[in-house]
Formats: sequence, structure tokens, C-alpha cells
Amino acid sequence: MTKRFDTRTALIIVGLTILGAAWAYYNYVATGGRRDESVLRALVWAVFATPFATFIGWLIARPREGWLAAYICFCIYFFTTFVAARIESFFYDATAAEVAGHPIYFPGVIIINFIAALVAAVWRARTPYAPAKASGDEELSKAPEASAS
Repeated sequence: MTKRFDTRTALIIVGLTILGAAWAYYNYVATGGRRDESVLRALVWAVFATPFATFIGWLIARPREGWLAAYICFCIYFFTTFVAARIESFFYDATAAEVAGHPIYFPGVIIINFIAALVAAVWRARTPYAPAKASGDEELSKAPEASAS
């Protein structure tokens, strides 16, 4: 059995994911390599922008999946930081990475967030989206059947 691909869902989620990744990259580049409190907001956006934009896209495409979108996008945001830190630890020890300004961590977070968000977009686009039930449908289905005597 082949699954139907929901192009609308894919385009909305992927479009906002690309927008979020572009915003993350812009904020990362805007720091100019500095790592102090003056660029903290930009670095937070570098880590947070892609999952947040993916969440917004998911809500626009499939509003009834809000809690699922929140859960998955939070997991992408949360676990990506650990994965990127682990990857950076293969190349730098903690003090050398701090002195160098974490040259692998921040680009790694942006790339991993982007890939994970694309995977989530394809997953949702391949999953059927059931139509909302009308409020009267529940009452009608519970009504006793009339029997002809």
C-alpha cells in the first residue's frame, strides 16, 4: 500500500523550516565570531530559530496536531544541542572549544536542526490527516436506532 504525500503540508513546514534555518544562520554570522553577552540573543536564535519556525509551520499546516508538533519540535531543539556538543568534543576539548568560540557546535546545531526538521516535515506529509469531526456527528452516532415494529 502506498501512502499519499501531502504536498501542502510538506511545502508549508519545509518553507518555514528553511526560513528558520536562514534566520538561525543570519544570527550566527551576525555575531562576527564574538562569544560574549552582547551576542547572547543572536546565539540563542541560532539554536532556537529552526525548531521554532518548524513548529509554526506545522501549526499552520495541521492545526489539530499542535501538541504533537510542540513535542517533536521541542525534542529536536533539546537533543540537537547534545548531539552537536558531542560532535564538537571529537575535535576540541572543552577549553579549546570555548577559546575558539565553538566553531563546530553552532553550525552543527543549525545543520542538525535543519535535517531533523526536514525529516519531521516528510514524516507528517506522508501521514494521513483526518478531517475534523463536526460537533453534531458525536450526538448522531450515539442516538438509539429506531426500530420499525
